[in-house]
Amino acid sequence: MPYCWKCGTKLDEGANFCPNCGTPVAPRVTEPERRRPISTLILVLIALLVIAALFVPFSFLPVRTVGASESHNVPFQTGVDTVNLDFTVDVARVNIAFEDLMGKLVALNVSATGMGGVLISSDLFDLTFGYTIVDNVLTVTSKVDTVGRSWPWYSWLHVTCDLRIDSSMKATLNVKTTVGQIVMDTRAGVVLKSLNLEATTGGIEANLVEGVTVAGDISVKTITGGVKFSWHNVIVTKDILVDVKTTTGGVDVNLMQDKRLPRNVSLKAEATTGGVNFAMEIQGNIGAKIESSTTTGGINIGRKVGFSGTKSPLQSDNYPAGSNFDVRLKTITGGIDIDAKYTP
Repeated sequence: MPYCWKCGTKLDEGANFCPNCGTPVAPRVTEPERRRPISTLILVLIALLVIAALFVPFSFLPVRTVGASESHNVPFQTGVDTVNLDFTVDVARVNIAFEDLMGKLVALNVSATGMGGVLISSDLFDLTFGYTIVDNVLTVTSKVDTVGRSWPWYSWLHVTCDLRIDSSMKATLNVKTTVGQIVMDTRAGVVLKSLNLEATTGGIEANLVEGVTVAGDISVKTITGGVKFSWHNVIVTKDILVDVKTTTGGVDVNLMQDKRLPRNVSLKAEATTGGVNFAMEIQGNIGAKIESSTTTGGINIGRKVGFSGTKSPLQSDNYPAGSNFDVRLKTITGGIDIDAKYTP
């Protein structure tokens, strides 16, 4: 208990004045709190963080060129004349071609180049390739994965997949890419039993040249990117559907048929946001009907020869003919441009 510093009288706890002499009670001085010293462990952790902040970014900077390639093929086997091919890739350009392969039925080459830091792995992609043969049918399944690898610099990564198929093979193709372009070129004598090309982000270009035979439906679709589809005197063995579509991007279809078309073709060209350009030239006993619709945008008719109608529908003067193209063009936001020519 405290005492008055002047007269020595005992003071109550919390008293401000001495009850005996009235002297103010002197304020109590408390001992200042001592700070605990920073531990050595904390200092070490701080030092490590500083070093990492300075060193790690330089480890990943694109300071060196890296590259990789890998190839697979299916050897030629007598009697095999049909291929079912399923090819999927996440980030790459895919080139599809039909060639006279010497001693092979299918060949795939994947190459990648880019810039990477000193700590980046040179394993730029993971490629799986497998096939089976049952009777005369070859089934090929292949996948290319780049995201699964330790590669954070996708803007510097360029992957190209060259897929070659022997032109003697009747082909069913299912090719998909998440990011990248698909380009398919054909040649006379190629038989497509069915075709499905898909790109999530990237353009698609498919060229069916004179002498190609189509025996099944065709689908060419992309979410973000343009689509170019050309058809030149293709042989059709059954009634088929050609579906060309993009969500964001333009659609460009160029169709020419002046030789006999034994069956009928339904063709749809659609864009949600983007324009549709359609050019058609037909001749002889081949007719066509073109229906168009757009929500926001106009329908523009350029060249119109041998077709009746204003904007939609347009019909060739001989429609319906022995064989016909039934065409539907559609866009939500964008215009439709049409060139149509029919020659008896």
